[in-house]
Amino acid sequence: MKQSIVIVFSIFLCSCANMYVTKTDVATAGGAASAPVDAKDFGSKGVHMVTSCGVGASNPTAIYIRPFCIDTAVFEGDEAASAGEMPIRKALTPVEFAEDLKEELERIAPARILKDNERPRVGWLVDGYFTAVGGGSPLARFFFGPLGAGRSFLALHVRVTDVSRGIVVYEFDMAGGSRHQGKFGTLRASGLGKATHFDLRNAAERVYWTLSTNPSRYAARTTPVLQ
Repeated sequence: MKQSIVIVFSIFLCSCANMYVTKTDVATAGGAASAPVDAKDFGSKGVHMVTSCGVGASNPTAIYIRPFCIDTAVFEGDEAASAGEMPIRKALTPVEFAEDLKEELERIAPARILKDNERPRVGWLVDGYFTAVGGGSPLARFFFGPLGAGRSFLALHVRVTDVSRGIVVYEFDMAGGSRHQGKFGTLRASGLGKATHFDLRNAAERVYWTLSTNPSRYAARTTPVLQ
């Protein structure tokens, strides 16, 4: 019985820490529509899509990732062992996120991280910028984490460009963090560790889910069912 309670409680906590696309605006050749995706909108600019007859871009031949800009982002909280180390941690955050993105997006198409002087000629280019990176407070999570104290926060803007056509096919804002996590952490949250590493991985995974048609393979069948 105790083991069952622990499992249910862990699943509940795991569902708290995540990243979300905060708002959706769809633009098509025939007009435009707008609809919020998440009631907890963080004031994002939304998702913008350029499509033909409402059909979204898919199945790129390759995906190229340019490390996201972070120069104007608010960078605070438990990120480094000292204030002197903070600029280094800030500079390396886009590198870590690019590596996470590469691992996730390789499930859609061959992916590669671009160097500064490289320009792709085919496929998709994924780039963007961070607006806020906050590691929160491990001490606050230890005492009042389930109440939301010490939570981490990550906000960023993602842009997907079809290089061959020279147009932005998807553009969206994302936000999230550790939310109501306690001291023990979960598969998706650090507990008393460095929360930003988990937030970056969760964000990369959410980008993959957002750009995939059916990442969970719902309704997939291994045998015919029609009689």
